[in-house]
Amino acid sequence: MWRKLPLLSALLLAACQQDNLPDDANYDVPATPVTGGGLNSASLGAASNLIWFISGDSASHQIAGNLYRGLLKYDAELNLVGDLAQSWVVSDDGKKITFTLNPQAKWQDGTALTTVDVSATLHAITAPTTRTPYGDDYHQITKMDVHDAQRFSVHYAEPFAPALASWASFMVLPAHKLTETNDIHENDLSHTPFANGPYTLQNWQREQLTELKANPQDDVNPPHISHKRIRVIPDQDTQFMELRHGQVDLMGLTPLQFERLQNNPKLTKHYNTYAYPGNGYTYVGFNLARAPFNDKNLRLALSYATPRQALIDGILRGQGQTLCCPFKPGSWAYNTELAPIPYDLKKARTYLEKAGWSDTDGDGLVDKDGKPLHFTLVTNQGNSQRIQTAQILQAAWRELGVDLKILVQEWSTFIENTVNAKNFDAILLGWNLGNEPDPFPIWHSSQTGPRQFNIIDFKNTEADQHIEAARRTFVQSERQQHLWKFQEIIHTEQPYLFLYAPQALVAVHKRIYGVQPAPAGLSYNASDWFVPQQLQRPSLSQQ
Repeated sequence: MWRKLPLLSALLLAACQQDNLPDDANYDVPATPVTGGGLNSASLGAASNLIWFISGDSASHQIAGNLYRGLLKYDAELNLVGDLAQSWVVSDDGKKITFTLNPQAKWQDGTALTTVDVSATLHAITAPTTRTPYGDDYHQITKMDVHDAQRFSVHYAEPFAPALASWASFMVLPAHKLTETNDIHENDLSHTPFANGPYTLQNWQREQLTELKANPQDDVNPPHISHKRIRVIPDQDTQFMELRHGQVDLMGLTPLQFERLQNNPKLTKHYNTYAYPGNGYTYVGFNLARAPFNDKNLRLALSYATPRQALIDGILRGQGQTLCCPFKPGSWAYNTELAPIPYDLKKARTYLEKAGWSDTDGDGLVDKDGKPLHFTLVTNQGNSQRIQTAQILQAAWRELGVDLKILVQEWSTFIENTVNAKNFDAILLGWNLGNEPDPFPIWHSSQTGPRQFNIIDFKNTEADQHIEAARRTFVQSERQQHLWKFQEIIHTEQPYLFLYAPQALVAVHKRIYGVQPAPAGLSYNASDWFVPQQLQRPSLSQQ
């Protein structure tokens, strides 16, 4: 059993701040949807680009998702339903989809959204000069037929299982803005959006604040809440302090914060809390293009020396589970015949020796060819769970004789200079998973280019074959067979150390009505949320 670190207790105990919330607040008011009010939230990182397909960070997608709609979306039960599309028909052979746009869809200036906009967006994402991690789904399209202003068809050379899901991600951009430049990376839409969604951009101060205003031209599913403010607060403890002062209405909590809120009567008077299986996982990824991480035995040694359950018990306080594969545990795609690598220091040392590493000079560190095994693990500032995880890994791997350095970087620096530049030995990061189990963008050998998601340079011909085969059938049992084979390869190779899948822990202020937890999470029905008139605050600047 891995011994507990004294450091862990210190990391998990932070000084409590005094709450500053009104004692006389009453949230038991008539629940009739009304327009108005605002919602304040916080983001650890700043958005980098508001063109959705050339930004890979969650902060950018959070804002873009308020400004633009996709053709489809997921409902509460994770069924695909119409958004910008009013209807769609899939041909019997699965090679053609015909969409009819919602006639209510408009741009923020009141002009109609048409198939011209869809065609221009498709052209932009598939242009040879576009550097995007999302392009492959749309490169599968061989032809687009525009029938009229509201109907179009897309053709595929062969059946493509993720096709419909890809149109849920496809946020339509305005044609007249896209044609202003030949290079999408130089387009003003990256910082000056032109919305068709529930909100328009009112104020964007990079690294500080984003303010959104309800789009008066949105007739597809107009929101009740008039304003949204997203503040960049790059530290979870600071975010929680702001929540305790009533300055944050919506926040993802750490497990310790979740416990504190639930155990504090004053806070529970003002906030509802929700806990449900999240759609993401945390991992350590190795740069396989660098020695010694191209040696599978070394990766296996580090995996066996990783105390996964201790991470869940300590850092997540039991609010999560171990996993061994890049899919959501419990989903049909997740390979239940595989088990997470257990903590076994003896096996770890065996694999380390197979890789040629041993302590030849008795200094406590393993070495090879006269050089000790030391490398740097990089993660992002503000995420206390990841920093604590890195510190525990540092201590655990030290018992194996590995000297691990930790580098914590500000979010934008981390994304641009480390992740996108592939300038790392190992990274500690997480993925938010979509509802469609398609590993292609992260794991296929073709996705190792600039700004694509295979950032660790994983290349495996057999894995590629199973990834591709899973995309070519709509029969779930056949897809599952290929996806399970793919996971067996990942499990054997250990290019990632899958650490844990945390529970989603969320606090929402009680003046926000209409929140209805479902398999899709919380925000699927955000346009239905509202603030009763009695609980609305005077102005956006005072919220």
